[in-house]
Amino acid sequence: MRLSVAYIKVSRTVIASAFTPPHLAIGEHVLRPFRSSDAADWCAYLADPRVTEHTSWPPITPELITSLVDKTIADYDELKSLRWALARASDDKLVGSCGYARWSAEQGSAELAYDLAPAYWGFGLMSSAVRAAVTWAIDAGYLNRVEAFVMTTNERSIAVLERTGFKRGSVLKGFRVAGGVARDFYSYSVVARAG
Repeated sequence: MRLSVAYIKVSRTVIASAFTPPHLAIGEHVLRPFRSSDAADWCAYLADPRVTEHTSWPPITPELITSLVDKTIADYDELKSLRWALARASDDKLVGSCGYARWSAEQGSAELAYDLAPAYWGFGLMSSAVRAAVTWAIDAGYLNRVEAFVMTTNERSIAVLERTGFKRGSVLKGFRVAGGVARDFYSYSVVARAG
């Protein structure tokens, strides 16, 4: 009796699903993926000059913010950046944003960015959001290092970074243009603990 063995070549098609940012609960708020419908709320508080005064944001227009929301959502697919909407859990209204304006999977590093509606300043909400975003990225093994760049005059943002464990690096002279003028920024970073 002779056995015949047939080899069947199996072809596997791997379907890569788009990355979806997780929902991260922060007390009565949540970090969740942006939606197109968030543009109006984001634009409303970014148009307040107190929010962008000590930043390198360009002039705020509805068109700019709609475009940025669209780019933020599109970037989820390839994980080029990862910015969450910070929303009230009770009604899902956007009150801030927090996440990574630049994400380098190859280097295991990202640049943190955030903003918050003035009505929510002074309650520790952004410090909690920053802790949640950084803890998630490092604990999940995505990042080894998170950087942040803050204008030397942005006292509130400096306080957030220092409260959340970021260490100040150097002064970057003329690092970014704000209001048509090259401004000085501090570099900050936090690094994953070895072992």
